[in-house]
Formats: sequence, C-alpha cells, structure tokens
Amino acid sequence: MILIGGLIGFFIIIISFKTIKNKLSKKDMLCNISIVFEAGKVDLNAIIDTGNFLKEPLTGKPVIIVEKDVLKTVIPANILENLEDIINGNKNINNMYMSKIRLIPFSALGTESGLLLGIKPENFYINYQGKILENKNIIVGIYNKKISRNNKYNALVGLDIINKL
Repeated sequence: MILIGGLIGFFIIIISFKTIKNKLSKKDMLCNISIVFEAGKVDLNAIIDTGNFLKEPLTGKPVIIVEKDVLKTVIPANILENLEDIINGNKNINNMYMSKIRLIPFSALGTESGLLLGIKPENFYINYQGKILENKNIIVGIYNKKISRNNKYNALVGLDIINKL
C-alpha cells in the first residue's frame, strides 16, 4: 500500500510540475518598471525573480535589484563609483542622499553574506501583463555587475511586488 501510494504521489507531482512549467513562459517572467528619483526617471526591463525575497531590514520594504550602469542618469556619479567605500563607511555622501541610503544584508548562491547599497526612490511603477502598480515603498538595491548576459533585462523584481497587482 505504501509503495502504491508513493508511486501515485510521484506521478501526481510530475504531472503538476509539467502543467505549471507549460503555463509559465519567459514572456510571463518579464515586466517593465519605471523608477523615479529627484534627478529624473529611468525605464527598465525586469525579470520576476522567484527567489528574490530581499527586504530592507528596518522597514521590511521589498528590494528590487538594479544594475549600477543603468542608474547613471538619475543617481550622482560619486555614489555609483564608490559603492564599496560607502558600504564600508569610508566615503561621505551628499546630505540630500544620506536619508535615502540603506544598507541591505543579503545572501545568495556563491556569496555566503554581503551588503548591498540601496536607495529609496521617489516612486516606482511596474507594468506587468497590462496592469500598472504604483508603489512608493520600494528600495532600489544597486548591483555592481550585469544581471543578464544578453541584456534583455537589467533589474530583478520579487514575487511579493507582483502579488500586489
């Protein structure tokens, strides 16, 4: 009986995974986002990262991860060029941005633990499957490398943000 039950359970799980995989396409995993800072707005392509549960530790606000290079038009160069020094406390920054800066601890595959510099934007918009959500309670985590090898997207958005649509 246990063996038969195990086999039936195994086949149900395999069929369920195949059904879910067929319903999720790469198109369903992409969305457009706009991030508004005092210096302007940047429009980006993002991928929905099912493993991104990153939150800012003090407020619990969700963190989206954005490539450093795409933020050059909206964040001062002295911040973007000195990410490590700011994280380590070795660099002073403009008072206007001091209240917006956050340090976000994270862990990921290949990195046991680390700190990510985050900035609170003025506003955030996400366009996913024709629905648009505005959210002022987002933190933008600045990532120092490329997110996508083929440059199809340059930001990661967590599922918790999509679930609010």
